[in-house]
Amino acid sequence: MNKINRRTALGAVAALAVTPRASAQTWPDKPPHFLVPYPGGGIVDIVARSLADPLQTELGQTVIVEPKPGGNSTIATALVAQAPADGNTWLMATISHVVAPHLQKVSYDPIADFQPAAFIAVATSVATVHPSVPVKSLKELVEYGKANPGKLHYLNPGNGSSIHLSAELLKSYAKFDMVSVPYKGIPPGMPDLLEGRLQVGLLPGPLAHQHVAAGKLRALAVLAEKRLPQLPDVPTFAEAGFGDAQVTSWYVIAVRAGTPPAIVTRLHGAAMKALQSPETQARLAKAGCYVPAARSPAEVLAMWKADYARYGKLVRDAGIATQG
Repeated sequence: MNKINRRTALGAVAALAVTPRASAQTWPDKPPHFLVPYPGGGIVDIVARSLADPLQTELGQTVIVEPKPGGNSTIATALVAQAPADGNTWLMATISHVVAPHLQKVSYDPIADFQPAAFIAVATSVATVHPSVPVKSLKELVEYGKANPGKLHYLNPGNGSSIHLSAELLKSYAKFDMVSVPYKGIPPGMPDLLEGRLQVGLLPGPLAHQHVAAGKLRALAVLAEKRLPQLPDVPTFAEAGFGDAQVTSWYVIAVRAGTPPAIVTRLHGAAMKALQSPETQARLAKAGCYVPAARSPAEVLAMWKADYARYGKLVRDAGIATQG
């Protein structure tokens, strides 16, 4: 009897030991849902769909992209935090993931309740000014702002957005005056920028290039690791002497914390392989993004923690509040 009980117990332990491996080998056994915290058709949605197609090939399941906008990105994020930790519900996390909790009450912990799986893209931005502003570099913009307090107004597409944080970090770093004018997104503010009622706009790469090429705006510097092919004469923030005043607008595929490590590893590997595709890279580039150097999930988690602290301090120091 004792031998039977011992044999049964050992068998149960062995079964438990192989279950995680078996689940990872068979995952995904149904179509994963990829939640996007912003409206369909926007840059975040485009980035998600750029990865969804090649991931379907890698994983052998249809990836269902679902835009769930609202709540300053917190609605979709909360849904993922409440989903089973089985790897079948993904979040297209952006910088708002670590900023929104500093602006409003949320039902989740952005660090403890999530597991980053793959760092897939970084969005480029370009600091531009209306041609009526007599500056041709970031240094000259700062000097002009110091000499003319209250004269510079910039397009703020939403409190806590990467563009808003970029402008406030530049102000804080260089200690000059520039007034935030909030809009609900970039499109509503573009007429004011193009007609000179606003003087400064930090714009997504493709949008900036369009208006710079048409002579309607002047480019001062690029928020990116290297110069943009479309604007080869425009220096990066680092080249312009403002390397410490940069906000990296990242895109990360995340799942709920507690997802089996083997599943996270498989999703990470599939995403890294998908990013090697020239077609995927071209789709991301068209959206104004580039593929960053590869980072492990642990390295991305460390980045999240650092950004959560860094931008939390910026939100407090700049007095940034939730936009109504």
